[in-house]
Amino acid sequence: MTVKIVLIEPQVEGNIGAIARVMKNFGFKDLILINPQAEIKGDVFRFAMKAEDVIESMEIYDSLEEFLPNVSYVVGTTARITSDKGSTNARIAVSSDDSSLANILSFKDDIAILFGREDSGLTNEEINCCDMTIHIPTSEDYLALNLSQAVAIILYSLNSLKDNQEKFQYRKATKDHKEKLIFWFEKNVSVLNFKDFKKRLLVRRFRNIIGRAFVSGKEATSLVAVFSRSFNRITEYNELDKK
Repeated sequence: MTVKIVLIEPQVEGNIGAIARVMKNFGFKDLILINPQAEIKGDVFRFAMKAEDVIESMEIYDSLEEFLPNVSYVVGTTARITSDKGSTNARIAVSSDDSSLANILSFKDDIAILFGREDSGLTNEEINCCDMTIHIPTSEDYLALNLSQAVAIILYSLNSLKDNQEKFQYRKATKDHKEKLIFWFEKNVSVLNFKDFKKRLLVRRFRNIIGRAFVSGKEATSLVAVFSRSFNRITEYNELDKK
């Protein structure tokens, strides 16, 4: 398993270099840039400080959509979070100091941690591509951290959990398993009497739950069987009701 650090449209040369440095500090090597707005020169290498190898081996993609097929699990980072009272669950997030993050380190497949733009972070659309979301607890007076500081805190948190990570004895659900599970949940919601906006919200919330739950392949398969059978029964009932 490889943890890929993904910067979305980074704008400051020095931040890219400083992030390469903290990645090397905590044992992470795979840096990905998505449509960088800064040139890879000057301060990139000056701030990298003995982590030039991270810069030299990094990969650059034109868009997030182009990159995402390369990983099985996607983690987003956000300064803005919502509560259960919010109108959407797109930004319900796990704290960076939550011990459950150790589960990420036990994945066999590659995962990506997305960090947003220096001035605006990740968009809601980009957050919606994530299986789970992490936030860093900060003062309410000033929530936003410098990009390289945010990366350093997240990587420190993950590194500190390595020695205590839980060893799973089961096969984890693949991305295909989880997408099939979400598909059948959405099919069930589609035949119930919810308004369209409520249907979208329920699917978003279910996706969040699956992202945070680290379900096994067997659990996902069992739930798909339940949801598919439920959908078929509901559909049959609705057809009989029309007669």
